[in-house]
Amino acid sequence: MGAALHLAHVHQAPVQKRKRKGGGSGGDGYDALIARVYQDDRMTPEARELILLLAWLSARDPNRYDEDGNIISWRKRADGVLGGYGHGRRKESRLADLLYADRPRYEDVRDPYEKRACAAPMIRRQGPCGQRGIDHDYTVDQETGWRTALWYCRRHEAWGRALRQQRLAAPGPEPIPNAGGLVTSYLMSEGQEAAWARLYGEAAVWKYDRSWQPPKAYSIRADDWPTPGKDPIPTKARLRLILGGAELDGDA
Repeated sequence: MGAALHLAHVHQAPVQKRKRKGGGSGGDGYDALIARVYQDDRMTPEARELILLLAWLSARDPNRYDEDGNIISWRKRADGVLGGYGHGRRKESRLADLLYADRPRYEDVRDPYEKRACAAPMIRRQGPCGQRGIDHDYTVDQETGWRTALWYCRRHEAWGRALRQQRLAAPGPEPIPNAGGLVTSYLMSEGQEAAWARLYGEAAVWKYDRSWQPPKAYSIRADDWPTPGKDPIPTKARLRLILGGAELDGDA
């Protein structure tokens, strides 16, 4: 995936030579991490795959050191596990796929086709029009920034245009992210946010998305995002993953 994208950016500690050895023990927090990942109902397949891979490379990979005790590039080892795919001049990167899928962002909830009914209020009877919608705009929650799609039919296009004008006049705050940010919830230590944001950004560029930017008003860690109507995610001990030095420290 591009030499620029390497997880050595994430750690602050210098890489140290180690004696060649195998995997770690249950006391290093690895086993508890695996259990938490599988119990997390927010987890996506991509985030799970990447968290488990990075944790394994850090704590269990028996081939993480060469014969002289030097750490082998995490990318070389990850590529050996994930591999690339596709043909032609540029081979696609599974690592870029996984990082890009976990980029912190806000996503609108997509309405199923059967719910795309005109929401324009009727004058002669109470309730919305209900005819099949041809287009939509949004209302914006002025506290969360989250958008709710409202559809309108051809008969109520003027109502739809007025809805758009209202949205432009009161666009609301930056929306609270509601997707991604799971990998950093498990593996990002304090002081690493800018480095992980660079990783997400480089993956986005690799996926031809030059518009992605990290949230300005919020962390890139899903655990830190408020969810209206739900209790905050309980504070839990986090693993300190030094990806360059392939160490997994802390309690889980």
